[in-house]
Amino acid sequence: MVNSRMNSLARATLDQRIAPFRDIPNTATPSGGWIRAIRQALEMNAAQLARRIGVTRQTLDQFERHEVDGTIRLDSLRRAAEALDCRLVYAFVPNDTLEEMVMAQARRRVVDRLDVVDQTMLLENQRLPESAREEHLEFTARSIIGTRFLWSEPQTKRP
Repeated sequence: MVNSRMNSLARATLDQRIAPFRDIPNTATPSGGWIRAIRQALEMNAAQLARRIGVTRQTLDQFERHEVDGTIRLDSLRRAAEALDCRLVYAFVPNDTLEEMVMAQARRRVVDRLDVVDQTMLLENQRLPESAREEHLEFTARSIIGTRFLWSEPQTKRP
């Protein structure tokens, strides 16, 4: 229980750190990549930027190509950003809060399991009323947070 509270606190803290990024609209990368776009906006040619980074012109060409095709390494991006007097901003921005994501996953896992149980209970005419089912779902979902079951693959449903 203590570990679960610590994890919840860690999620809340990380959510607070992520919050400023949520307000940034999705910005499309320029077609030639950020390195080229900033370099050209600064009226700097490729040879000049390559010198500032400490690489050859051919290596800078590779940086720019790799950025466009999504295979550039972060350290290369960081070096280029610094040479352009820029900061590299790198973050994962979840679509929901981390707490909401964990709870949604827990609910999915419980629903997977409840569907199998419900089928059996229905056949025996012992199915829980919807309000009790929802209460059970919520309670069980909260109880699996912090367990290995939360993100493990669901077992296949029996026919």
